[in-house]
Order: sequence, then structure tokens, then C-alpha cells
Amino acid sequence: MPEGWIAVTKEYSDKLMGLACKLLEVLSEAMGLEKEALSKACVEMDQKVVVNFYPKCPQPDLTLGLKRHTDPGTITLLLQDQVGGLQATRDNGNTWITVQPVEGAFVVNLGDHGHYLSNGRFKNADHQAVVNSDCSRLSIATFQNPAPDATVYPLKIREGEKPILEEPITFSEMYRRKMSKDLELAMLKKLAKEQQIETTKKPELETKPLEQILA
Repeated sequence: MPEGWIAVTKEYSDKLMGLACKLLEVLSEAMGLEKEALSKACVEMDQKVVVNFYPKCPQPDLTLGLKRHTDPGTITLLLQDQVGGLQATRDNGNTWITVQPVEGAFVVNLGDHGHYLSNGRFKNADHQAVVNSDCSRLSIATFQNPAPDATVYPLKIREGEKPILEEPITFSEMYRRKMSKDLELAMLKKLAKEQQIETTKKPELETKPLEQILA
């Protein structure tokens, strides 16, 4: 472990926790709530710092960097190098927008928890990461998550709106449902891909002479 790694990581972690709380204060006020509303809804905010390294790849179209997803937590702060690779979509994956790196700046993604607390007013970021054919990429993601027993439900429902959740649930239950749904979608995509391959092979087989098919 590099000398000073623990001290630097602790300081970085503390600074980003403070930044995340400031951002949540701004969002709370934008919703017409007290500044601490979103932070209080987390009960006891947890933090996870993840360092991702993506080696350069000669054929990036054949490599999975980080598949499309939304973060489950409250808010995420991402520090990426100047290579870039983060992409976001606003139309369910039909088009992807590359998030250009800005030196010294953080990318702020709202997670599912923050999305639900705002009743969908603030959107959870649907994003993915792709690899680069020329350069390796490094990013540091800091996830701010609520306590497992924190309540997930809109803090404010404006006139004319409907709650995006039928009933309050805990964050741990929200996370469990998300993982189950993601697994189900992954299995459906795999099945659809296998069926597509099988459909492609079938016409090729039918066009071959009988003696080749029986050989």
C-alpha cells in the first residue's frame, strides 16, 4: 500500500461527504423543504468509495466496461480522469451522451433513493461506462447511501402529482427489489440474444443442399 494512502483516502472521504451534504441541502431547498430534509431522510448516511480502472482495449465495441444502470443510493460524486468514458441516456438507451471530463470537476449523479424522495422531480441518472481503444481510464466514484432501515417514500408530493411509490418501504427492500429486477432483465436480454442467434442460423441451414445438411 502506498505511503500516506490511508490518510489521503480518509481526508478525501470526509471532504466528499461534506460536499454531498451541501448538494442535498440545495436540492432540499429546491423542493421547498428545510435544508436538512434529504440528509435526515437517510437516517445515517453511509459512504462507499470505489476506484475503477479500465485498461485500454483495441476493440472497445467487444468489451463491456460498466453496463447500463442507475445507482441505488442517494447521490453519487464521480471524479474521472481526462480520458472520459462515462455516458448517460435520457431516452431509455436509444441515444447516449458522452459526459466530457472537466479537469477538477465532479460529475453528480442522483441515485434511486434521491429520485424517490423527490417523487421523481430529480431524475436518477441512467448511465454506463465504456472503454477506450487508445488509453486506459481511471475513475473514483463516491456513493452516499442511506441506512438500510431508512424509509423510501416521497418527502413532498406537489398538487396534482401522484406518489411514484405505492407505499413506504425500507432502503434494504428497495435495493432487494432493484437487484431482482436487474437480474430478471439480464436473463430476458440473454434469452432474446440466444433466440436472435438461433433465428439467424436457421435460414443458413435451410439454404444448404440436403446432402450437406445430412453429412
